[in-house]
Amino acid sequence: MRLRLLDGALVLSGLAMFGYQMLTTQYLFLGSYEHQAVHLAFIFLLLFLYQARQSKARIGMVLNLTLAALGVAASGYVLANMVHLEEVFGFPDPMDVAVGVVLIGLVVIATRAAWGWTLPIVAAIFVAYFLWGDGLPGHLYHRPFNFDYVVSYLSIGLSGIFGQFLGISANQVFLFVVFGSLLGIIKVNDFFLEAGKIAGKAFRGGPGQTAVVSSGFIGMISGAAVANVAVTGAFTIPYMKQVGYKPQHAGAIEAAASTGGQLMPPVMGAAAFLMASFLGVSYDAVMLAGILPAVLYFWGVMLGVQFLAVRFDIKAPLERVDYRKLMRRLPLFGLPLAVLITLLIMQYSPAKSAFWAILLAIGLSYIDPQTRPRPMELVKSIAGGALIGAQIGISLAIVGMIAQTLITTGLGNKIAGLVEILSAGNLLIGLALTMVVSIILGCGVPTSAAYTLVAIVVIPSVIKMGVDPMAAHFFSFYFAVISSLTPPVALAALAGAGIAGAPYFKTALSAAKLAISGFIIPFLIIFNPLLTFNPVNWVWGLGTVIAVPLGMTALTAAIYGCGLTVFSLRERILASAAAALMLGYSGFRHVDGLPLEYPMLALGAFAFIAVLVSQIRTSRANSQPAALRFQNG
Repeated sequence: MRLRLLDGALVLSGLAMFGYQMLTTQYLFLGSYEHQAVHLAFIFLLLFLYQARQSKARIGMVLNLTLAALGVAASGYVLANMVHLEEVFGFPDPMDVAVGVVLIGLVVIATRAAWGWTLPIVAAIFVAYFLWGDGLPGHLYHRPFNFDYVVSYLSIGLSGIFGQFLGISANQVFLFVVFGSLLGIIKVNDFFLEAGKIAGKAFRGGPGQTAVVSSGFIGMISGAAVANVAVTGAFTIPYMKQVGYKPQHAGAIEAAASTGGQLMPPVMGAAAFLMASFLGVSYDAVMLAGILPAVLYFWGVMLGVQFLAVRFDIKAPLERVDYRKLMRRLPLFGLPLAVLITLLIMQYSPAKSAFWAILLAIGLSYIDPQTRPRPMELVKSIAGGALIGAQIGISLAIVGMIAQTLITTGLGNKIAGLVEILSAGNLLIGLALTMVVSIILGCGVPTSAAYTLVAIVVIPSVIKMGVDPMAAHFFSFYFAVISSLTPPVALAALAGAGIAGAPYFKTALSAAKLAISGFIIPFLIIFNPLLTFNPVNWVWGLGTVIAVPLGMTALTAAIYGCGLTVFSLRERILASAAAALMLGYSGFRHVDGLPLEYPMLALGAFAFIAVLVSQIRTSRANSQPAALRFQNG
């Protein structure tokens, strides 16, 4: 009975949050900070109700319900005293300080419940620096701040928790997350599965390619790696194991493909909205710039699956594509997606674009009796999406505290200066440092949080080295995403390993290997503006269109040691040379004034063709009957 009540409360709260967010896209009846306060109240309510539902002991349930009530009350206090709090910014009253401390504590507790200990520990270090950094010697010293001043800046003064990052959750991200959660309930997964079968026919690997395509499609909307693994991995991973993939490879394929969903427009996860905010551009500009790199990433993953199947001689059965089902389900995915993209390009707000896409998706699902969801299923799906949106929202709230510390204490500028000193003005060293910091911060931290911290701290120094701001932010964004696959804390690989019943570390290493394109593409974005559709030379740009896919193919083949068949040592060396020359051409135009790009392209193409011809001969020889092979010598 108690669990039923909590389930009902969760569903009603999720539905109420969804209804409120939908309503605010059409009627502006609250100011920005008031809207954030209501949004935060719903976040606290959902997260602590969920924790109460998960608690096995009665005391845990009571404690979480108390925290939920405290969260709603503290947010309500901010909402009711908005004018007063703006007037006393930096110098709050004792009651304001008490509520501010409660808000900070609740954000930390809720973040720990949703994402584990990593992000709260990082936040605690920054808050401690805000309070006591005046006691540090040398470069890290900042002027003294009293306790009330710190609390005001971090929470109750309408900065820190409130402001840019929570605003992005409230105004942009939340409804996109709910939209993604609706895909399963309206049976769009059937479309993804059939589309994946087509890829399985074109490439070797069968269900492995199905997993890549279906995960990519779902990720276009959900933008959440771990959730994506859970949704598609439930049916792709068991099937991959059934046709001969090792458990760690099945889990790795799903993890690599699902992680790529955060890179694929139109949604690209919460971090893409943050990028648009940092750059001061409309979201459609970020979306357009992200198309080509995302396609190249998935090309690399599909090649990895292809060569993995060749290496381990996996001969998956060719599945019959149900084209009738494919065409019946296509409008459920294609029309809402088309409306979403069109509205974004027409400069409608992300929230309003998601509003119409959601209504259209639900409306279309009721036209066909086969896809018509039962009312309770639809309600639970919306509530589940609201819960995921609340988890993302709380991570952005705590990132707001960290960002405010960096700004108010000047620590951000100090760290940026340190990066400049360590790199000695060398761009490659600066990029390598940025890559390492992005991956480290991404260990157990949501992509949006990892990207934001690097964007505030490190990216300014990279831009000072002459890098285009859009390219610099995409560089950090890609490595924050790829951190979902890199040990020691690879959340997407962890989820994939759990479903596959595979060793975690082997799964994470295999996933990182499959996603090798994700480590190469960010550097190409920096050195080749064509990848973000900003070419400086059309002849070089045309060569890049040829060189990058071929270079990725050669690199992946060299890593797995096979193409059409398993490589000989000579073929592997040639493939490695082709990859280095092709990708070198794409990234570096001149060295000391010498136009080396065209010789590199020509030599790379020659090496690639040599490997291809050799592989075709070997493949034909292996396909001949044994007696004929003996007769031919």
